[in-house]
Amino acid sequence: MKQQQDKKRMYLHGECMIAEIDALPEGLKHRDDKDSIMIAESETVGNEHRIKVKEGVEFFEDAHGILYMRNTVPTEVYCLHEARHDTIELPEGIWQIDKAKEYDYLSSNIIQVRD
Repeated sequence: MKQQQDKKRMYLHGECMIAEIDALPEGLKHRDDKDSIMIAESETVGNEHRIKVKEGVEFFEDAHGILYMRNTVPTEVYCLHEARHDTIELPEGIWQIDKAKEYDYLSSNIIQVRD
């Protein structure tokens, strides 16, 4: 009998991809940010994507600058310009936070999505 695998959650907030993972990778550096952490900056209109920092929310970073979050309480992802994207609530979990990528057929390159 085939076992059903647990489905992982994924959230998109602008160009930010927030994917649930099973465990934090080894060798991460703990981040000690206050109030909120920027998960993506806007290259065009100054609209930063941020996650609120509070008790029960920890951030980590790997050697390549990829962010990870472990939260034991729900926390919010929001933008400085509220009209650009809705605020979303992330449930408890362990998350990898990265920017979406797309394939540019004209240059035959994979590039980061820009907001």
